[in-house]
Formats: sequence, C-alpha cells, structure tokens
Amino acid sequence: MKNLIKITLSIWLSISFFSCQKEEETKEEIIRPVRYKQVFYSGGEAFQTFAGVSKAGTESDLSFRVNGVLTSIRVVEGDVVKKGQLIATIDDSDAKIAFQQVVAQTQSARVQLETAKANLDRTKKLYEANNVSLSEYEQAKNAFSSSKASFETSQQTEDLKRRELGYYKLYVPMNGIIAEKIASKNENIKAGNAVVKFASGNDLEIKVGIPEKYISKISNGDKVSVSFTSVKGKKFTGRVTKMSYVSDVSSTFPVTVLLDTKSNLVRPGMSANVTFQVQKKSTEPFMMVPVEAVNEDVQGEKFVFVVKKNDDKTGTVHMTKIKIGELRNNGFIVLSGLKEGDSVVTSGVTKITDGLKVKFLPKYQQK
Repeated sequence: MKNLIKITLSIWLSISFFSCQKEEETKEEIIRPVRYKQVFYSGGEAFQTFAGVSKAGTESDLSFRVNGVLTSIRVVEGDVVKKGQLIATIDDSDAKIAFQQVVAQTQSARVQLETAKANLDRTKKLYEANNVSLSEYEQAKNAFSSSKASFETSQQTEDLKRRELGYYKLYVPMNGIIAEKIASKNENIKAGNAVVKFASGNDLEIKVGIPEKYISKISNGDKVSVSFTSVKGKKFTGRVTKMSYVSDVSSTFPVTVLLDTKSNLVRPGMSANVTFQVQKKSTEPFMMVPVEAVNEDVQGEKFVFVVKKNDDKTGTVHMTKIKIGELRNNGFIVLSGLKEGDSVVTSGVTKITDGLKVKFLPKYQQK
C-alpha cells in the first residue's frame, strides 16, 4: 500500500513539473531575426551594368591560303609568339612535285630559247651576206620570239609555284599571344579556315551588348567602370570607343569599351561587368528602396516593414504602404510613404507581421 502511494505521488509531481515547464515555454516570447537597411535621398545619378567579354585590341583568325592536311601545329593556347615564328604546316608533297615539273619546263624553255637565239644570229649573218632569203630570216625571228615568250611564261609559272610553296607554312604576322588553338594535327584544312585565334597589342577591349532602351543614352567617349568576375575586389576604368547602329542577333547593340590601364590580371576572354551612367544628375533627389524589401498585399498595393528600434538589439516592425516608381539597378524609386532615414526590413519579411517584435542580426546593423 505504501509503495502504491509513493508511485502515485511521483506521477503527480512529474505531471505538475511538465505542466509548469510547458506554461513557461508557452509564455516565452518568439523574436524573429531580421536584416534591415536605411533609406536616404540620393542625387539622381542612374547607372546600369551589363555583361561583356574582354578581347585583345587586335584579334584575328590565322589560316592557310591553300587546302591540305595539317602535318604539324607548334603552339598551344596561351603561347607568347614573335613575328615570323612558324606555328603550323600542311602537307606540301604534291605542291613540291608540281614545282619541280615547272622548273623542268623552264629549263627546257631556256634551252629552246638559246637554240632559237643561236639560229637567229646565224640566219641574220647569212641574210646579210645574201646567202638566205628574207623569209628564212623572218622565220628565225618568229621562232626566237615564240621561244622567248614560252620561256618568260614558264618563268612566271615557276615564280608562282615557288610562292605557293610558302603557303603551306603558317607564320605569325606580329608579336602576340595564341588566344585559341582551333585545328588539330592530321585534320584536313580548307583555305581560309581558322587554325588559331591570334591576339596582339597591349590594349584590352570589352565587348558589351546594350539593350535598345539604353543605347540612346550612351555616347562615344563616355567613362565607364569595369569589374571582372575572376579579379575580386578590383575595379578598372574605361571609355566607350565604338558603337554599332545596328542590333545583332541578340537584339542588342554592340558597344566596345577600351580599358584605360593595362593589368597582368586581365586577359582576353574574361567575363566582365561594365557599368554605364545612363542618366545624368537630376535636380530633384529621389529615394531608393531595395527590391527585396517591397511586398504586395491582396489589393495589389505595395508595402514595406519599417523598423522602430526598441534598443540596439530589438525593434518593432510596422507595415507601411508605399508608392513605387521606376525599377533601377539598386532598387525601386519611392514616390511616397517613406521618409529619409527610415529602416526597412530586407530579409525575413515573409515571417513577420505588423507590430511584431524582431531582433537584429548584428553584422547587418546599419550605422
């Protein structure tokens, strides 16, 4: 009996303890963490950033002038090459045979010319001594003229074949770098088909496609800011040097930007982000709010959560309706609803409601 009382008492105490603990947990306040950002008026400069790719100031495809099988390619991508350096060859065995045949023909034509010249000299002396007729002398002159023409034609053909032998070797036209190796050994190459892509010159350009909406706001000579995805924490300056007045297949207008300074960190083929100023300074300042801070209610009205600080670590959010204007690179223009210095929630907005107490993530606090 005593044991039963003890067991009953233990169960009752346990139930009481857990009930109290549950009440304490229920009473514990849930404070959502958020990030926020203060909004201020700015001077009205509008910027847009577009993606592009860097390329050398002088870039070209090197190719052969004749068809053939590639017998050697002596460079790889990234090789620094000098003017006159041999970089590739194609099979020239047939061309050599054709050249030797023409050389033989030229030699034969030379012999015929020498024979015709000797015959003309002999006939001329006989004619002057009245030992041959005028017709024989004219025949000798005609034979000499014909042999001379044949020899000259054969010489020109030989010179042409000799030059063509040079077409089977590909040389570097100037100092530069091999940007890309396109063909491979034993490949059948057609005249004009690129073997390598060659880049030269120290100047570096960025090719950017500008949408129709902004192309009229950009001019030659405009200053731009350039960053490269592979070069962290460094920005470069440049200027617009070329603008196309015809859109390309992507329905954008090609624009060329030349970097102001040279850097060993930047090479042709790198992805770049180029920032253009597409609107000049406005006399009327405007306020920007981050895109991620703007919400929409069921009536389609836009609102943000404005934070009123309780202390350095917590605050209370208030749903505030706003009117927004144009979307720009840094967010929406605020037409009404906010005042300068307001703090708007930029993260955690889907988990908060009007009047909720929130806590600030320390590293995102604004000073």
